[in-house]
Amino acid sequence: MRILASWELGLGYGHVATLAPICRALRTRNHHVTLAARTPGTAVRLERDAFDVVTACPRYCGPVPRGETLTYGQVIAPAGAVDPAAAIPLVREWLTLFERFGPDALMAEHAPVSLLAAHVAGLPAVRLGSSFVAPSARSVTASLLPWASHDAHALAAAAPADQVVREVCRYFGAARLAGLVELVGGASLHSLAWPELDHHGPGACGFYYGPLVGIEAHARPEWPAGEGPRTLVYLPFDRPANLAVAHALGALRWPVLWHSPTPPPAELPANISYCAEPIDLAVVGLQAELYVGRGGYGASAVMLCAGVPQLLLPDTLESLLLTYRLCRAGVARSQAASAGAHAVAEALSRIGRSDEIRTRASAIAARYSGWSRAQMTEFLVDDLLIGMRR
Repeated sequence: MRILASWELGLGYGHVATLAPICRALRTRNHHVTLAARTPGTAVRLERDAFDVVTACPRYCGPVPRGETLTYGQVIAPAGAVDPAAAIPLVREWLTLFERFGPDALMAEHAPVSLLAAHVAGLPAVRLGSSFVAPSARSVTASLLPWASHDAHALAAAAPADQVVREVCRYFGAARLAGLVELVGGASLHSLAWPELDHHGPGACGFYYGPLVGIEAHARPEWPAGEGPRTLVYLPFDRPANLAVAHALGALRWPVLWHSPTPPPAELPANISYCAEPIDLAVVGLQAELYVGRGGYGASAVMLCAGVPQLLLPDTLESLLLTYRLCRAGVARSQAASAGAHAVAEALSRIGRSDEIRTRASAIAARYSGWSRAQMTEFLVDDLLIGMRR
C-alpha cells in the first residue's frame, strides 16, 4: 500500500517518536510510507529510514481564539478548525497532496484537517497516538479539565469545530457529518497508551496498545560524579524557569544527566552533565533513579515502564493532563519551576526519599514487565492495515 502519514499539530520529538517505529514496521512489510510533517526538518533530523518526508505540509498560520481550552475541539483550533473560511483552503491543499502522492490510506497523528480531507476524498483513514492527540469519540466532547466543573452548555459552545466539519462537507459535496464526533468516529482508533497514561482517565479509550514511541537515539553519556539518586532530566533551557531546576540539582550535588535541544545559557554545576542529543532512554533511562521532565508523553511513558519516580514541571495543557494522571497513579509529583530553586530542591528531596512513590512506580512497572514493544508494534500494524482496507 501507499500510505500517507500526517502530523499537523505539536512540536518536539514526540510526534516523530510516535510515528517512526510504526512506519519502519510498515516499510519492512513493503508498504511505502510518506510523512507530511508539521516541521519537516525535525522529521528528517531524527529519522532517515522510517519514511519519506514531504517538504511542505498544509499548515494554518492564522489567528486562534483565545480563552480556556475546555474540549478537544479547541485543542485542534490551531490546525485551522476555527471557522469554515480557514478550514476550506487547508482541506483543498490536502486534497492536492492526495492527488500528488496517490495514497491508498491516511494515517493521522494529531492531524484533524487531513482527517477531514480524507473524508472528503473518500480515502480510508486511521488515527493513532496518545489519548490527547487521538481521543475516543466519546472523549471528544468531554472536559479536558477534570479538576474543574463546567456545565454542558459551556462545553458545547467551547469551539466551532462541529460547524467546520459540517460546512466543509457541504462545500465539497462530501457525505454529511454531524460534527467532530462523527469525523473521528469514522476512522479506527489505535491508542498508544496504558490506562495510567490516558489523558481522559483509565478506560476512556478501551483497548490500549501501550506507548509504542521511540526514536533512534544513540547517546549514552556516562553519569557524572555525585552523591544521591541518579537523576535524568529532559527539560529545554529555552524556558528560563528551568534554570531553577539546575540550581536546585547543583545544590543537592546529585549525579545528573540533562538533555536539552538548546544549550545551557551559563556554565552548569560539575554534577550536571549536559547532552545535546536525545539520550537512549531504553538504556540510560533504566539506570536512573529519578526522572525530571515537563510531562512529555514519550519520556514519561518510558519512565513509567522502567518504574522510575517522576518530578514533572508541566508547561502545556497536554503535559498538565499527563502530569495529573501520573500523580493520580501515584508515580509522580508536580512542581512549578517558577517557584524557584529552593522550592524545586525541596520537591526533589521529598520525591527522592519517598518509599511510597518508588513502591508504586515499581508495582506498575512489574504489571507491564511482560509487554513487548516489538510484538505489540507488529500487532498494531496488523490492525492498522485492516482499518486502512475498509
